Amino acid sequence: MTSAGVRPRRFFRAGLAGAGLAAAVPALVLVLAGALPAASAETRGYVISMVHTATWGDTDTCPQGDNGGLADLKMRRLVRRGFSEEEARAVLAAGGVDGDGNRVPITALPRLNGREVNPGNVPVLVSDPEIRTAQGRFAFGFNLNGRVEPDSFENPASGERGVDNRMWRALGCFEVYQVRRPVRPYNEDIAWDTALDAMPAWLMSVSGSDLARGGGVTVTFDRALNVAMRDARGGVLSGATYVVDPDPRSHSVFAGRIEDGVLTIEPGGFSMQGESQFYAILRFTGTRLRLEMADDGSASGIIGGYQPWRDYFHYLAIRGEENAQVDLPGVYYAMKRLADGAPDPETGENTAISAAYWLEAVPAFHATPAGEIVAEAVGPGPELSGPAVRENVTLDPN
Repeated sequence: MTSAGVRPRRFFRAGLAGAGLAAAVPALVLVLAGALPAASAETRGYVISMVHTATWGDTDTCPQGDNGGLADLKMRRLVRRGFSEEEARAVLAAGGVDGDGNRVPITALPRLNGREVNPGNVPVLVSDPEIRTAQGRFAFGFNLNGRVEPDSFENPASGERGVDNRMWRALGCFEVYQVRRPVRPYNEDIAWDTALDAMPAWLMSVSGSDLARGGGVTVTFDRALNVAMRDARGGVLSGATYVVDPDPRSHSVFAGRIEDGVLTIEPGGFSMQGESQFYAILRFTGTRLRLEMADDGSASGIIGGYQPWRDYFHYLAIRGEENAQVDLPGVYYAMKRLADGAPDPETGENTAISAAYWLEAVPAFHATPAGEIVAEAVGPGPELSGPAVRENVTLDPN
């Protein structure tokens, strides 16, 4: 219900028919009624147009040098196998062929029970290569433990001190992550752009008595039953309609607040089902959120918390070293060593790592499978959103 008391059912039903979705059975509607936020004076809907690791490549990030990119990774492995740097460079320049025309395997795969095994599947079969990890003053994220520690960061946007983001420590010295917005890590950028057309959309809604004035609100995340709709530029379309999936695995509700156009939440649990080739699942404990609410109706900022570190390693392993452009065993050992949350009750080993992700959202209608609009799209949305930004911005390295 909008603040004016109007539900644009006709708009939704036309979009629903075009998507080929049938009306749901009454039992599903009953389940959905318990899953959606209670009616309030105003509920605005959004669809997530972009999510990726929050990076902050800077001159002091890797004071001892970085881990390079894929070519550097291949070079180091050939040198470890006995090639000189000059010979390794020549092999790589020749496409993996030596001076005699013989194919040179870049990676000597470890063996398990007499069979070669990809280190992404069983990284402990490889010794720790001790990759370089990120240092520096700044990183996006939140002070999750309430302390300002010697190795914590400062948020470059909000100025918050004591930022816990050890995920960035593990990843930040690989070339693919040495970027800042609007540039995104290539491995995540290409994965999101591909998943966008096949993965059910991720939704967010904000409910309150008067969102324009701010104050206390309820923030809800859900997955949709339909995929994200693109606009003519390849971005995510503003004003489209999405049917909310009642699956509780992707339903998270937070008490929040809007002050001076900034949305924050009280810490809690977050979980969103993804798809293979992208994040299979994105979940946090102690979740924090800081989004700037733009005049065009869009929202952008940071979400983070303590993330099971094996979730992200699983994403990298699925991509493989060629596409992930990281040293998989190196990242595995670094994340395991740097993990700082959710200790295992039996072993005491930390199973989660502090992390932060950049999140962007554009206005969208949310509806039940029966056709009831439960969240309104407010505002025209940005001219460019999601993947389209990459193709339509001028990047200034300075």
